[in-house]
Amino acid sequence: MEQEDLYRKLAERIFMHGSKLIPELFRMIANEEEARLLLATPGTAEQLAERTGKDVEQVEEMLATLFRKGLVFKSRKPEGTVYRMFRDLVQFHDASILWPEAPREYHDLWKRYMEEEWPDFARIAAQLPKPFSRVIPVNQPLEAKQRILAYEDVERIIRESGSVAVTQCTCRLVERKCDKPLEVCLQVGKAADYNIERGTGRRLTVEEALEIVRQAEEAGLVHVTMNRAEDTHFICNCCEDCCMSFSLIKKYGILLCDPSRFQAEADEKSCSGCGTCVERCPFGAISLKEAREGQVARVNQEKCMGCGLCVITCPEEAMSLKEVRSPDFIPS
Repeated sequence: MEQEDLYRKLAERIFMHGSKLIPELFRMIANEEEARLLLATPGTAEQLAERTGKDVEQVEEMLATLFRKGLVFKSRKPEGTVYRMFRDLVQFHDASILWPEAPREYHDLWKRYMEEEWPDFARIAAQLPKPFSRVIPVNQPLEAKQRILAYEDVERIIRESGSVAVTQCTCRLVERKCDKPLEVCLQVGKAADYNIERGTGRRLTVEEALEIVRQAEEAGLVHVTMNRAEDTHFICNCCEDCCMSFSLIKKYGILLCDPSRFQAEADEKSCSGCGTCVERCPFGAISLKEAREGQVARVNQEKCMGCGLCVITCPEEAMSLKEVRSPDFIPS
């Protein structure tokens, strides 16, 4: 098989038929031998050695390298440790960008992909029944606190995860469009263990993780997690400039992330019209309107993602979050 076909076939394994840049990303991160081994997965080291005609020891050494690069994942099975490729583009993006030895050129090629090919692919992905991710409200008391469920509560997710680690934000690592904090993406449960083993994550105590949550909110970052009620693997802290989802919402209206079940609401009687909430909203959902006694905040319900960043910085406590969607809005 010609080298070019190897990388094209790897791209097709993650449904990226016709992409010009995904094969080039594979070419940059995997040599020809590694590419052939990837195409032979899934399997144990023994099975992959038999398929590729290599010694088991050599295959194990290659798999360790591929694991560190983020190109394979491990699963402990009765027959032994099974290695598999990531299943889609998002896993390729999130895992390989954190490759500790990644050259700047590799990140630059990802940046080029996000600019040239990602928007068109995202339009197709946005046609799925539900987005892959969703917003979680800020870690603050809410008016409808009794309706906050365990998988919507940042603190409870962290405390009940069993293991938590922090990684760099892959989007900001590539895009470099803002000066927001970089090491703020939280991995929980199995994802934390994976990143610690791979050398891409730093283990945290619960208190350290909650401090990162606080710092992220202060910096104007939005909490985002998997769009399902079980098996949360991450709590990303996202900005509107670099995030692979939010940047498309802002620029094209492509919805790759669900809002939370809550929505911001302004109390006009308490609002002083200072504009703090307007500056804090990453989605341009808040503006000032003229009222009888001056300007007051107005929330565009169609744009509001229910993150709550406006609530925690309102000096008059005029902003609040109200429940606008039922619990079954989040897939089980």
